[in-house]
Amino acid sequence: MSATGAWVVGVVPDAEARGLADRYVRLIRAGDGGKAPDLGRAPAWWPDDGGGEAFFERSTAPSGLLEPTSVAHRFADFVEDAKVSTAATDAVEEETMTLMPEEVGDGLFVATARKANPVAAVYHGLGARRSAMLPGWFGNFLLSADEVRTVLPRAERALLLSGTRRSAALSRIADWMTVMGDTPDCDAAELIDAPLRVIRHAARARSGVAAFSRWY
Repeated sequence: MSATGAWVVGVVPDAEARGLADRYVRLIRAGDGGKAPDLGRAPAWWPDDGGGEAFFERSTAPSGLLEPTSVAHRFADFVEDAKVSTAATDAVEEETMTLMPEEVGDGLFVATARKANPVAAVYHGLGARRSAMLPGWFGNFLLSADEVRTVLPRAERALLLSGTRRSAALSRIADWMTVMGDTPDCDAAELIDAPLRVIRHAARARSGVAAFSRWY
């Protein structure tokens, strides 16, 4: 039976976000030995802008399709291992998602992919340096309105790409969603643009914002 990876990014009322964020961070640290994962200490094999070891290579079969290398599988495991998932953290995530808007729009983004984690695709596309500018731990965060305004400039630096940088990032995202998953028609641009759109909406509305990766 195939699993579906999901990434939910949505605004939440600031009053509720403050209390939930405090609980969430404490639970994350408790589940990770007292220290949350640090994206600033990325492994050397996780490249910036597509350099370093190849994540995908062409098959020698007549089809010539891209196939994942051991580095791609290592990165997929790295992303999964960075998420602290306990009954308590899952409960906070579920409670938070009930506070998000009911319909996708400026205040809510939902990405799904069969057999692939959309967060891994985005972080592979951005590379280690830009990914480290994003809040939280590999697409998982819960921020108050004050924290949203603090993280927004760095999120913009990470996600506002243009020219060849954007083209290369979109190509790597599409490769991940196609090769590691089964979503060749994914909207790679939306995976970069929509999370920033939600964070900006939260900043304008003085709301909190949360994001969680899940498997279903």
